[in-house]
Amino acid sequence: MGKKRIIYYLFLALGWTVILFYLSSMSYADQDIRPYLRMLVAEEHIVQVFSNVEIPYRNSTVSVDNMGGYQFVEFLFRKGAHLFFYSVLGYLLVRYFASSLGRKYMRVCFFSLFILLTIAMLDEYLQHMHPERSGQWADVWLNCMGGIKGIVTGFLSTYIKKNRTEATQKSADPSM
Repeated sequence: MGKKRIIYYLFLALGWTVILFYLSSMSYADQDIRPYLRMLVAEEHIVQVFSNVEIPYRNSTVSVDNMGGYQFVEFLFRKGAHLFFYSVLGYLLVRYFASSLGRKYMRVCFFSLFILLTIAMLDEYLQHMHPERSGQWADVWLNCMGGIKGIVTGFLSTYIKKNRTEATQKSADPSM
């Protein structure tokens, strides 16, 4: 069962990384959600909801006033996608390394963070090399924040589950 679990999480992490790199290879136009937003909601409603929201990003402030409603929502969606995709990747990396290394917490954490940072930097580099995309160091940071959230979630789900299982087994064992 242990080897199957290791291979299972390895393939999930590799598959998720392939999806990330595939999405990074797409042009901005292929990922543009503004046409769909125009069909779903009036820009005035977006402006009403987000009129007081300002987000510092790189060396400027991102807001509805600066970008317009549809562009602002797309910005939020794209940055949220960074957080989501890297959170899942961080979780899968912890599960893989926890399956293969066991309770070596520091090693699991180190390897998960190292691989995550490497993938995040490579992802942004590939975007930088794409003629219609721009890789940003700020996005590497955002990717890592999402990944750290996934790593923490992976640690909690992995090691709390193991501790509960062991406690249940000890309480069920009458010889203890």
